[in-house]
Amino acid sequence: MPRIFIKEPNHFYTYELPVAPGSEVVIGSAPTCQLALPGVGGLSPVHARIVCQPQGYVIEDLKSQYGTLQNGRPVQAVYMMPGAEYMLGAACITLDPQSLVTQPAQAEQPQTVAPGQPSPDQEAAQPPVKKVSVLKRSSSGTPSSAKTGATELNKLAKKYDRSKGGSKLMLIYVVVLLLLAFYAGMALRHKERTGNYLPGIQADGK
Repeated sequence: MPRIFIKEPNHFYTYELPVAPGSEVVIGSAPTCQLALPGVGGLSPVHARIVCQPQGYVIEDLKSQYGTLQNGRPVQAVYMMPGAEYMLGAACITLDPQSLVTQPAQAEQPQTVAPGQPSPDQEAAQPPVKKVSVLKRSSSGTPSSAKTGATELNKLAKKYDRSKGGSKLMLIYVVVLLLLAFYAGMALRHKERTGNYLPGIQADGK
C-alpha cells in the first residue's frame, strides 16, 4: 500500500494513501481534513491535497498562507517524487518509495513447437552429443591421414640424413684446410730460422 512519512518537530508517523484513481487526501490543521495536523506551525487549516492519478500522486497547494515547498522550492501542483521532501509549514512529508505498487510482470508468451520437434526444455535437458571424426581409408586399408603422416616422416628422415652427411663432409674439408694451413705456417717459420723449409731439406734442394 502506498504511504507517506510525516515528520513534525516532535512527532513522526506514517499515513497510507488511497489507490483509487481520483481519490484525494486533504492535509491541514482543521479537524475536518482527512489528514489533520493540528498544532503544526505554518500549516493552514486547509493547506494542500494529494490526489491519486494513474501516473502517480499529485500534491497540490490549496492557496495556503506559506505555500508548499518541494525540496525547498515553491510548487503549485506537481507529481510527488519518491524520497523528495515536501514542506507544509513545519511538517515534512515524504513519499515512501518502497511502498509503491509495482507493475506485475508480463506473462511469457507460450512457444509453439512443431510436431516431432523437441521443446526448448527438452533440448536443454539432453546431454550434448560429441562428434566423432571418421578417417577415410585408402585402397590398401590404411587410413589416408596415417598414410600421409608416414610419407611426411620419411621425407623428413631422408632430408635429415642428407644434411647430416653433408655436415660430416664439410667438417672433413675444414680439418684438412686447417692442417694444410698449420703445415704451411710451420714451414715458413722454420725457413726464417734455418733457411730451410723443413728439417733435412735445404733451400737449394740438397
